[in-house]
Amino acid sequence: MTSISKTANSNTILAVALPVPLYRTFDYLPPSPTYASSLSAGQRVSVQFGKRALTGIILAVKSNSDYPIEKLKPITRLLDKQPILPPSILAIAKWSAQYYCHPVGEVLFAILPPALKQGKAIYISSTQKWSAIKNPGKPASESIKSNAKKQLQLYQALENATEGLLEETIKLLGFTSAQLKPLFNKGLIIPETFDALTAAATEYQVTAPSFPLSLDQSTIVEQLSNDIGHFQCTLLQGVTGSGKTEVYMNLVDQVINIGQQALILVPEINLTPQTLTRFQNHFRCPVGTIHSGLSQNERLTNWELARQGAAKIIIGTRSAIFTPMKNLGCIIVDEEHDNSFKQQEGFRYSARDLAVTRGHKEKCPVVLGSATPSLESINNVLCGKYKKLSLPSRAGGATFPEIELLDIKSRPLEGGLSRPLIETIKQHLYDQHQVIIYLNRRGFAPAITCEDCGWLADCRHCDARMTLHKHPAHLRCHHCDYTSPIPTQCPDCQSTNIKTLGTGTEKAEETLEALFPETPIIRVDRDSTRKKDAMKNLVDEVNKGLPCILVGTQMLAKGHNFANVTLVAVVDADGGLFSADFRALEKTAQLLIQVAGRSGRGSSQGQVVIQTSHGDHPILQQIAQGNYQQIAEELIDERKSAALPPFSYMALLKAEDPNINNAINLLEKTKKMVAETAQMSDHSVELLGPIPASMSRKAGVHRAHLLLTSENRPALQRTTQQICHWLNNNRWGKSRWMMDVDPIEIN
Repeated sequence: MTSISKTANSNTILAVALPVPLYRTFDYLPPSPTYASSLSAGQRVSVQFGKRALTGIILAVKSNSDYPIEKLKPITRLLDKQPILPPSILAIAKWSAQYYCHPVGEVLFAILPPALKQGKAIYISSTQKWSAIKNPGKPASESIKSNAKKQLQLYQALENATEGLLEETIKLLGFTSAQLKPLFNKGLIIPETFDALTAAATEYQVTAPSFPLSLDQSTIVEQLSNDIGHFQCTLLQGVTGSGKTEVYMNLVDQVINIGQQALILVPEINLTPQTLTRFQNHFRCPVGTIHSGLSQNERLTNWELARQGAAKIIIGTRSAIFTPMKNLGCIIVDEEHDNSFKQQEGFRYSARDLAVTRGHKEKCPVVLGSATPSLESINNVLCGKYKKLSLPSRAGGATFPEIELLDIKSRPLEGGLSRPLIETIKQHLYDQHQVIIYLNRRGFAPAITCEDCGWLADCRHCDARMTLHKHPAHLRCHHCDYTSPIPTQCPDCQSTNIKTLGTGTEKAEETLEALFPETPIIRVDRDSTRKKDAMKNLVDEVNKGLPCILVGTQMLAKGHNFANVTLVAVVDADGGLFSADFRALEKTAQLLIQVAGRSGRGSSQGQVVIQTSHGDHPILQQIAQGNYQQIAEELIDERKSAALPPFSYMALLKAEDPNINNAINLLEKTKKMVAETAQMSDHSVELLGPIPASMSRKAGVHRAHLLLTSENRPALQRTTQQICHWLNNNRWGKSRWMMDVDPIEIN
């Protein structure tokens, strides 16, 4: 192909990234020569791509192309007058595309708010500022009933605020629209509408509560403060309930006071409202959230407030790591060990690892916090890459809960609960405390079977059992979401002797309701928290402190701070002890110690009961002693001996096809290609497989894996990039493939 000449009409070439699965950008021309000076990287454009009209992002403005000028099309339309993505975000996107072997166009469109992907203009939502009318037609004392105390308090607050109060401020003060509306209807207050960007410039008039720090917390805050202004990654290992959030807030306080912004990542959407409330109650500045549970307008508004520098604090889930910040001062990753920070579909990135990369590129400190850090982070401390700070004691004088391993071999169970555990629950409720029952299985029962012939209800589309749900009654596959009615008789032998196997959260809930009819039973799983604000309302209810029982999945193990919970019971601790996954013991230890840490965070002594049939297992014995550090050190030694991560590096090439032989064939050809073309320096990369995935069929598609492993990261990167470009340049019929770099699941 010939290079174009640098003529007046051809010296501006736009390298445009498009949301297509191709590992390249596409060259376009400006719509006219007059546009040349107004085009720059980070702007969105509308282009014609084949027969489709697509939204793209200018990745570079250059002076030549590998394609003849006459074959280049002009862009259809320029969508942004100014770049919407700053150089820092373009840089992290390009780095991510290369490291995770993903098309750069798909990476860029994965990080944009949905509205901007669709080519819409940047939208800023509006808010209202409320003011008391100086001379209302009827005095407030006559208009507001004496028993409407909240209305009166709100009116007095507005009367004292000479410049009025933003709606956000009113909410932070504990009032709602239920108090605003009557005051407005009575002619006592009046609203004024602002766009969110203008409103954000107004300081929130809320008094920030101060909280005393322990000596350990103060020392850590001082050390973290010394890192402001340059890159340093710190692992903050603090036991559950040690006050890590207070340390975060003090660091953020200092960052904001010098005019910078803070980015805080949490692993789950359901933790965002709790963290948001704590930060809003402390800081007198706009605090935004970024996560998939927001509406398009909410997400775009918060994204724009962060980009403009108006939102001083952004709290979000993994996708928030790509939020543009005008003056980023620190990044905090809470519960850094959590697998939720790894995206498992599409663009498979680790938000935790990208936080470290972004902090390095933008020269700001990064804090990774956890009571049970990942072995990767612990190893980075041992290698001198990260600094480590510790909070070994619980805050406020709270003590660690006592952990008991309860042997359930040969014990009869009611809904998964043994009689000794039921009696223990009864005692804690009698003492007016709250109880958490942890059971990591949704639904009523994980399987149903025919007692006469042994038939099991399997999913039609997956190699998996159907889960029985009762509300509403149906069978559901938790892998592909296929549903079917509950059979009244066995489809194989027509017997009506159908029974359930195992216990899910619904069954445990039903059992607890029967055992404790006077006590509120609150189920916490994906099914019960689907609606917007469901988790926030649930947390608010529990925080009232009244006796109740929470029964739920891993959602209960992460970050919650319920002061009146004094008993945590793990229904079945044995699931992860004998898994083929080399990370299983690490995950099990983290999960059990995290869920145990929900107990005894207030003034009362906590207790943890772990039901198990393998109480003599070394990991459970160490968990009972609360000794995660020893567990981690022993697991690190085992990983080192076996040359497993973090002492080696992995990538997983996945293939999918309606026919398993086609998926295997794709991987075999890839393996052969690598063997024939690998450079001498890359022979350290070992390719294992191909083999069918542990769940070979999912959603009607067969899956196979080829594992790449090496102790040389650059060699592994060269091989994965070679594979992706080779696969991308060949046709594979109905077969699909994807590369997962640093996979957290390889089975």
